[in-house]
Amino acid sequence: MTMTEPDPTQRGPERFAARGVEHTEGSALKALGAGLALLLLVVGVPVALWLLTGPPPYPHSVPGRDTLTQPVTMDTVLAVLRAVVWLAWLQFAVCTLIETVSLVRGRGLPRPVPLSGRSQQLARVLVSTLLVGGVLAGSAGTSVAATVSAMDQPTGDVAASVDGGAAKADLVQERSTPQADDDQRVERRAVQAGVPSDMTDVIGKKVYVVQPPDGSYHDNLWDIAERHLDNGRRWQEIFDLNKGRLQPDGGELVLGRLIQPGWVLVMPADAKGLDRVEAAPAPPDSTPPVPGSQAGGDHDVADAGGDVVDGDQADAATGSTLARDLAGGGIVAAGLLAALVAERRRRRGAAPDDEALEAEVGLLVGADRERAAWLDTALRGLAASSRTEQVPLPPVFAVVVDDEHLDLRLAPARPDAPAPWTPLDEGRTWRLSRDADAPAELGHAPYPGLVCLGRTLEGADVLVDLESVGGAVAVTGHEATATQVVSALAVQLATAPWTDEQRVYGHQLSEVLADLAGDRLVLVDDYAPLLERLETSLPQRAAQDVLTGRLARRPGVTPQYAVLGASPSDVLAERFAALTGQGARGFGVVVAGDAAGTRWRLDVDESGTLRVPLLDLQVEAVRLTERSTELVAELFEKAREEAPAVVDGRVRVPAPSRPGDDGHWSTAAVRVGVLGRIETRTPGDLDPTRVDLAVEMATFLALQSAPVHPTVLAASVWPRGVTPEVRDASIERVREWIGTDAEGTHLLRQDDDGRLSLSSDVAVDWAALCDLAQRSRHAQPREERELLRRALQLVRGELMDGRPAGRYSWLPRTRLETLVEDVVVDAAHRLVELSLDDGDPVGAAGAATAGLRAAPGSQLLWRDLIRAEHHAGGNDAAAEAAGRMADVLGSRQAHIEAETDALVEELLPAGEVASGE
Repeated sequence: MTMTEPDPTQRGPERFAARGVEHTEGSALKALGAGLALLLLVVGVPVALWLLTGPPPYPHSVPGRDTLTQPVTMDTVLAVLRAVVWLAWLQFAVCTLIETVSLVRGRGLPRPVPLSGRSQQLARVLVSTLLVGGVLAGSAGTSVAATVSAMDQPTGDVAASVDGGAAKADLVQERSTPQADDDQRVERRAVQAGVPSDMTDVIGKKVYVVQPPDGSYHDNLWDIAERHLDNGRRWQEIFDLNKGRLQPDGGELVLGRLIQPGWVLVMPADAKGLDRVEAAPAPPDSTPPVPGSQAGGDHDVADAGGDVVDGDQADAATGSTLARDLAGGGIVAAGLLAALVAERRRRRGAAPDDEALEAEVGLLVGADRERAAWLDTALRGLAASSRTEQVPLPPVFAVVVDDEHLDLRLAPARPDAPAPWTPLDEGRTWRLSRDADAPAELGHAPYPGLVCLGRTLEGADVLVDLESVGGAVAVTGHEATATQVVSALAVQLATAPWTDEQRVYGHQLSEVLADLAGDRLVLVDDYAPLLERLETSLPQRAAQDVLTGRLARRPGVTPQYAVLGASPSDVLAERFAALTGQGARGFGVVVAGDAAGTRWRLDVDESGTLRVPLLDLQVEAVRLTERSTELVAELFEKAREEAPAVVDGRVRVPAPSRPGDDGHWSTAAVRVGVLGRIETRTPGDLDPTRVDLAVEMATFLALQSAPVHPTVLAASVWPRGVTPEVRDASIERVREWIGTDAEGTHLLRQDDDGRLSLSSDVAVDWAALCDLAQRSRHAQPREERELLRRALQLVRGELMDGRPAGRYSWLPRTRLETLVEDVVVDAAHRLVELSLDDGDPVGAAGAATAGLRAAPGSQLLWRDLIRAEHHAGGNDAAAEAAGRMADVLGSRQAHIEAETDALVEELLPAGEVASGE
């Protein structure tokens, strides 16, 4: 096939395609030559020496004086030459081995081998030529296919504009997975809409497009780091950010020295001369959707209720947009999720729309819940131990936490760190290791003014304590981005898990923030009245005790913080500075812009890079745009909205996703259980490190009512992205793990269109419960009671209780978290009614208890239980049930419903409710 020369005026990866194909052919020939040369030098030379002169010589004893002083003969000269040749070969073989290992591991140039100079250089050239040419030859078919595809596309469809070496683009690429015609239509629509799912990981990030060869010069990571990071040694950061990422030609970065023209490399946030990628605007889709169709291929996800959700129309980009806004705030997203779960536990809220659900998926993907929980536990444990030992808390002004350590920055220094904390730098830092024992006791929130600024390139979260600053914290730089950062800090103060009750006052911030944070964040139009109240109400502390008086917080004193979306007037700024400067406990100020009396200035640029001069750190800032705030606020608004499961009649039971009832569940050789802790039964074995992933893949497929394409599975289970090779290998492992039926056919099946599904031989407890509940709707009372009893026996706990953190981010799309509770509560309540009608209060109490395992916050079932216990055991039994209810609902911060209050007052005299503990 003849390839035309690329247009020199064309921009983007496609302009390198033709040149790359020519380079591949030449590289293959060079690789063959290098391979033959290495074979000759490493294998041929020793074989020839052995055949001609015998095995390599080595001394059998230490030479004596007679040996060293005897006359030199021709045999002696030949023996010395023979030894020199063997030593030279050994040296070259060692150099070849070292260069090969270095290149394969991608760790840069190895250390020089002593006395090897030219030999090591020759080995380096031959090994590099062989491996580079081999990789290019191996991917030649892929490169040609990518070239033809790119040349057939309009310039705007596959583009990355390069301006002065800087990559600034809307990156789009059509996936090459074979699809049915209707799937191809969806794929084209995705391309026209902007960035496809397999390239969205670069949106919002700085990227570099690898340049074509210039004569004998090839672009390389060291030079790229030298040009854009001012330090070639930072090439490893570029390698780590891009290792394993799928590239436009289908390849991926596996060796540090092997990069191809047209590859898109994600760069560190502080890269110079590069712009961030933005998503292309989506043009209107002229092809009308097919109602009820499942032809969407890898974009159609069947939810657990039997409905089909079109992935394009669900606007999956919403989740990635929110995740990008909170890119530097995994612990911030964790705080938002915890607050959202707390709201949902208080009541049965309304269902959010699809776009808001995608925002929730984005929160789940970005949340670092384990790190947030560790930080909260560590700080509260420190507060408890300080109170027990009657010593002041350390004067913390900043916290840096990663997966291995938690560092408290102190001023002034304190070397008396209690175990398991370790003092560093003469007490200026206290460090806690992740593997340290958990504290035996937890106290109050010692540093409620801590806010996370963002995450460093090394993955550490950086927090500062607003109370310790002694003045306002100003976020300066790009005005719009500074406001987004300050908005995120306001939300943190109201939702972070390491805080207790506190109040945040916002001024000139988006009104949506109040909807998000509830009554903990109050927006005010005028700060003057508020300042007057604060000046008289805030408790003061002595100047010498500014940082160590937190243990003396008075009961009932609520920390208060002021967050200003714009610079205040000089008069207001001076009053704020006076409040913070005199050491008011439980008070701090954050300003978007500069202000008089500012102690800390944090500078943020348009890309979101935030510089913290006092800590000499730079982070990718946590920020919230207006749109992201609206989406998260909608999640909270719907969670706070009282919405009954049904308006008239009973809860709709979805069609079972597969046949089979509890009998099938009990006897099936392979089963997946989600009504409680996730439970799997399979005949195969897996490496323990792969079990969590395999269980998630099997669970995802088990809950689908229609086959799904592998790309849907990948996008759900690997929301941050995965290569096709890893995806397909994982599917094969799961297929072997799940096993075969009696005829030897795999239970994980793939249809002619490539879609995946589990055989009906695989039992799922949720499907069995739906089958029994549906049958009960058409049965006579006695049979209905038996069917409901069997259904409730399948319930072991809350849906997927205890699922691993960081997994199952796709769960909100199924809407199962609400649906399972609704169906179980309906079944349990109906069985309570039937049991009481039959004069069986014990059976009624058992039905209510079974339902509460899945829905512990259902006050309908708590009322059923109290009523049943009263019939069975009188006031004492009812009082005990009411006590358990009070404990559970109290832990969930749920509001007691009027019907519940009325029932307790009717059945129990005052004072008879006992604690369930």
